[in-house]
Amino acid sequence: MKKILCAFLALWLTLSLSACAAPDSLQLDLSQGCGLELKLLHLNASTGERRQRIEEFAAVWEGAQALEKDISLFAYYPDYRLEIRRDGQSTAALVDLNGAFLDFHYEGQDQVYRAAMSAQDFKDMLHRVEQ
Repeated sequence: MKKILCAFLALWLTLSLSACAAPDSLQLDLSQGCGLELKLLHLNASTGERRQRIEEFAAVWEGAQALEKDISLFAYYPDYRLEIRRDGQSTAALVDLNGAFLDFHYEGQDQVYRAAMSAQDFKDMLHRVEQ
């Protein structure tokens, strides 16, 4: 009986401790501009609410339209640098609030995109307070 109980306890501890690494599988870093590197927000998926918030920021890239705009016309000093790390893969973009629009480009690429999300929606997400 003791052997079965010990085996069950060891299995339960192994399973519960293996879940501790899950929050780091999805992380977000949002910095002001690209030169100052002033970090405004760092999130990991430690709770369902934080995971949802990271996914909302990732929606910036979903449904984006490529612009016929030369990269040299992109903002000289973008407003934010957004980086999302998912399962060891990192995606980073420079984000510029351009009036009512949200423009961005992925680091290392020359294509400028306009997000389907508005600049105001982005600001609302950024300034939302966790409960």
